[in-house]
Amino acid sequence: MSLIARGQTVKSFLLQATLLVFSSSLLGLAETARTPVDTEKEAEKLRKNYVDRFIKFTQDRNVSGKAKDLSGNLASGGEKSRFNKDDGNSFESDLTYHDASFFTDDPSAQNSKNDPNAPPSRIHPFVSGHGGISAGGGSSQLERTAYEKHKEFSKDGAPEPPPQKGIQYFSIFKKETIELKNKSTSNGQSSNQQPSSSPNEVEEVSRITMRPEAKQAIEQVGEEASKSVEKVAKDPDAGDDPQRMGNSALYREAISRASKAMWDSTLANLVQRRVRKSSDAELYEAVSDCNGWAQMKTQEIENDKDLSAALKEDRKKQIPEELKKCQQMSQIKWNTIQPKFESDGKGGQAQLKEKGIKNEDPYERDLRNQLEVMDKVGIESGQLQSQWQYSQDLFKNEVLTETDESGNVSTAPMTNKEQLEGYNQALDEALEGLKQAQQVLPDLKFDEEAIQARKIEPGKKNILEINQVPEHVLQQMGADTNSSGSTGQGASTTYTELNQQQNSQ
Repeated sequence: MSLIARGQTVKSFLLQATLLVFSSSLLGLAETARTPVDTEKEAEKLRKNYVDRFIKFTQDRNVSGKAKDLSGNLASGGEKSRFNKDDGNSFESDLTYHDASFFTDDPSAQNSKNDPNAPPSRIHPFVSGHGGISAGGGSSQLERTAYEKHKEFSKDGAPEPPPQKGIQYFSIFKKETIELKNKSTSNGQSSNQQPSSSPNEVEEVSRITMRPEAKQAIEQVGEEASKSVEKVAKDPDAGDDPQRMGNSALYREAISRASKAMWDSTLANLVQRRVRKSSDAELYEAVSDCNGWAQMKTQEIENDKDLSAALKEDRKKQIPEELKKCQQMSQIKWNTIQPKFESDGKGGQAQLKEKGIKNEDPYERDLRNQLEVMDKVGIESGQLQSQWQYSQDLFKNEVLTETDESGNVSTAPMTNKEQLEGYNQALDEALEGLKQAQQVLPDLKFDEEAIQARKIEPGKKNILEINQVPEHVLQQMGADTNSSGSTGQGASTTYTELNQQQNSQ
């Protein structure tokens, strides 16, 4: 799933639930007097009931990833059968998104009736060609919505917003362009820490986002998908009751999985774009690794009846070099800034070099910085390495702050840093409450050091680490946390590692 799809459509599910995600249960930290369970048999019955609920929950099409039991073992049943290779989402999900981070042919477009030999229509990066297929043909609601808006805004005579300096609209996108003057510093370097060809050189820097009309429709898909997750997290008799909350552990599991899918899809799109810009290889969901591309390309050349035997051999000889470039780029860490192959000028093999932020591709820059924001939750806009200066408002999301007895919710715009600070403050208040309770109940025991250790310093933890379901929560529900996979996988740092993770599941 792309930056567009994942970054915009799960906002209400992933980001607005941050207070729930970031909070860690104090169960197990405080030893209070409890009413003993009547019988071990009754306790086992409750555990089994929760295990069954957990499996059913993970079988829901809009809960990211494969259906599993509490110990991480695959569970059969449900609608899920096929999964994306770049984010692990089910093909049945409303949010599945098969796209490419570079221009591709539109498989749904018809060639010109007047010229059957005319080249096929092209679609922009992050527009899914699957969107032109019907639901029965295998497309998701998200793919169809994005594609329909793409066609709507691309047709001749489509209404356009009033012209604005530095702003251009195309397909479902909005392109903003600003001019930067690189003033020299005392050490002869430009302000972005790279040599400038001229002390007062002016550069154009662009950013591409979704146009508001498309964003609203696409976000609505995410809102509806989150409702299905919300429903299945509740007790069977409370699925449609807005005043009833679902099981908090199930919420945590869903958010942990959504975070992983968002990380993986962003990393995949970043590296797939880098591969395409530096070699002839094209990687996407259907052909997600370099060896797979080389095999496909070889077969494609063999099947081309218009090529002579000699020309086929000549073209096949070029594949190993392109394969090597693809593999090298796939092994570069995501936070490398603008890696490019450069020749030594002596006829030797081109070497990968980090070029820095100057003239960085706008799609690549935003994908890289999206990972940076997720890798260091709470980082502020001014801390990102970028020629584009992101506004602080972009770092704010509407966060659920309160729900009244009627089910009405209150929200407030907050940055991730503010949410973390609120969470840390809540821990301090909880600790103070325990201390006051201890004055009334001297036998109350709690581990103050363990509670303090749960605080999260902004800019220091990856979103996958923060949103991982704690082992003690799983253990309380009857999970065997010594079993592999019970607490999820960490964040991949390279595209090669991402493919290995997906293949191991």
